[in-house]
Amino acid sequence: MKQTFEVLQNLTGVSAPRFQVPYGLALAAGYVDEAMARVSGRPPKAPLAGVRMARYKMFFSPEKAVRELGLPQTAPREALKDAVEWFRANGYVKRQ
Repeated sequence: MKQTFEVLQNLTGVSAPRFQVPYGLALAAGYVDEAMARVSGRPPKAPLAGVRMARYKMFFSPEKAVRELGLPQTAPREALKDAVEWFRANGYVKRQ
């Protein structure tokens, strides 16, 4: 994740996180955020499912998709650049 945030910082100019939040604190924030979301009717910014999943390191292989579907592979930096451009073009983030 650290490398991903560094690349995103270079692409967007938005600072990468400077420190890692302890899991217990993130979990507590998730509970509070979920409760506030129920009251406000807005989606939570830190859903419990996401907080719980973030606790584990997960790795995935694209081999099956490449082999069976012939999907092309894009370098991670290029894929992140494309994603940033798409989010900007579709109004999800402000240009920096």
